[in-house]
Amino acid sequence: MRRTLALATILGATWAAMAAADGGGPSPGVSFGSPGLVDAKGKVRYVALPAGDGTTVAALRARSGRVLGWGYVHGIFGIPTVAWDGSSGGLARNGRRLVLTTSVSYGTPTRFVVLNPRTLRVRARFSLRGAFAFDALSPGGSLMYLIQFLGDPNSGRYAVRALNLNTRKLYPGAIVDRREPDEKMTGQPVTRAESRDGAWAYTLYGRANKGPFVHALDTVHRRAFCVDMPWRSTPRWLGQARMHVLGGKLLLRVGHRTLAAVDTRTFEVSR
Repeated sequence: MRRTLALATILGATWAAMAAADGGGPSPGVSFGSPGLVDAKGKVRYVALPAGDGTTVAALRARSGRVLGWGYVHGIFGIPTVAWDGSSGGLARNGRRLVLTTSVSYGTPTRFVVLNPRTLRVRARFSLRGAFAFDALSPGGSLMYLIQFLGDPNSGRYAVRALNLNTRKLYPGAIVDRREPDEKMTGQPVTRAESRDGAWAYTLYGRANKGPFVHALDTVHRRAFCVDMPWRSTPRWLGQARMHVLGGKLLLRVGHRTLAAVDTRTFEVSR
């Protein structure tokens, strides 16, 4: 009881102070405190808070904020942020794996920790040499997708990689759109949406002097499709856009107005 009360006090005191994302170069980085990461059912919220040389990870009731459980991890790890609107990731749809990571840092390894979401105990730790950022998990949590930043930190060039979380080994090569294998991925992630079963992760990217595109990632079969949006340059309002999966459509909206729709089977775009 004392530990629960103490954690609740810490959360209350640091909630606002730690809410901002810790950006790492072109990646949105990781977040501490609110809003954290909410499970697919909208019932449990996970938050990470630095605690000395480690991290306190708490599971809270999404509505009331009541502490359901907490754990301690050696080292500073945060909830992965996957887009600049604050979209987060790291929890497998089946609820069996929760991944935390360090911020992108050039010249030092990127570290990951895998927790049991029910007990918040550490299941695995590993690191990768190079600058990586979390991107997505497969519904069963066996596949993790990463953004690997290439070359100069200011170049904005990156590759999507897949990692087997059971063996903690990277698959060779990058995940590319086989229709355009030589297309170099650049841009900034604006917002994220997922299919109902978590098998697809859709990320809207904005690009300087180019039109925006949606990166459609099949998290089960390790494949991706890049879908150009119907604008030659990135609109100023793109940062206000959000995406929603409705039926067989991925809708790009600003407020209640739908500006584009993507057929999730053919990837054809309509306005």
